[in-house]
Amino acid sequence: MPRTLMASVLLPLGGCGGGGSVAPTPTVLSTPAPADSGRLNMTLLAQLDTGALSGRAGVRGSGNWGYTARRGGRRFALTGTSAGLSIVEVTDPGRPRNIAFIDGAPSGWREVKTYRDYVYVTTEARTGLDIIDMSNPDRPLKVQTWNKTFDSAHSLWIDEARGLLFANGTRSGMHVLDLKANPRDPSDVGSFGEFYVHESYARGTTLYASAIQNGFLAILDVSDPARIRRVTQFVTGGSFTHNAWLTDDGRYLFTTDEQPNFPVEGWDLADPLSPRRVSQFIAAPFTVPHNVMIDGSRLLVSHYSEGVHLLDIADPTRPRRIGFFDTFTTGTQFLAGCWGAYMFPRSNLILASDIQGGLFVIGYTGS
Repeated sequence: MPRTLMASVLLPLGGCGGGGSVAPTPTVLSTPAPADSGRLNMTLLAQLDTGALSGRAGVRGSGNWGYTARRGGRRFALTGTSAGLSIVEVTDPGRPRNIAFIDGAPSGWREVKTYRDYVYVTTEARTGLDIIDMSNPDRPLKVQTWNKTFDSAHSLWIDEARGLLFANGTRSGMHVLDLKANPRDPSDVGSFGEFYVHESYARGTTLYASAIQNGFLAILDVSDPARIRRVTQFVTGGSFTHNAWLTDDGRYLFTTDEQPNFPVEGWDLADPLSPRRVSQFIAAPFTVPHNVMIDGSRLLVSHYSEGVHLLDIADPTRPRRIGFFDTFTTGTQFLAGCWGAYMFPRSNLILASDIQGGLFVIGYTGS
């Protein structure tokens, strides 16, 4: 059943630094969409539930990503599930086509990223890093399960420009793998263990590390992966820093805290040693934003029970919601619904992975 109430919070802020651990009392702004429509400027093009993705019952969705073939430009949805990785072609988004399902050890966490024609899949099951060759997109090939220096990781970030994979949340810290020389069999070139890195985002020689157990966002110098150095850190609003993404110009960083009623936060990094919080967004009170990613001037939020939200951040101090689609219409529940959302660069095609609902292929219809 559709919900009868949808509210959003868009709060420009002044002041400095992160807040404490007390949940804010947001000002509720009315949604610009009909209250029970469950969508704004987004249309559902296709949906494949977890059974259709995996060919079995009782499977749950988790992290996701997209892959664009370097030859021909075909597009694919890469959806993590509790049983393995689903690969679905979405070149014709209204007619998705199951390509393969790569079995994996059972785990409630499965995250995926890409480098060139390779897909890297991690899980907290103690097996290792699955490496999948997509050079023939019709016949994905699992090359190996890499486990030379760690056998599980919570999440991944891949810096495609430098060819570095950051494996976060292993049992021995964050590991850095060099993919350039041999993407099929990477080499471990460094690690960092001063604190638990839950997720990370790197650009150039700087990495933004979400330290969920410590409650802060750390800025690390990764110019030499063998000698990673902490530059500074700051506490985010919920003291439970989950993930982060940098704007194209490098001036602003957006973070999530994965706790009820703690919003997405925008940070001004003009002075990286003294970040300043300048904006917040949450779809409805006491709900949970999970992950963010940025495409140009658009911020995509996977918002658990509130589905997918798209914000215009041309002015990062005043984010403006321009689209949403509710993938989870059975009410508001903590840690249920949309786990991950991916937007193909410079397009209006969105992939959402829902824990209960599987893969949602969504088109943004706004201007």
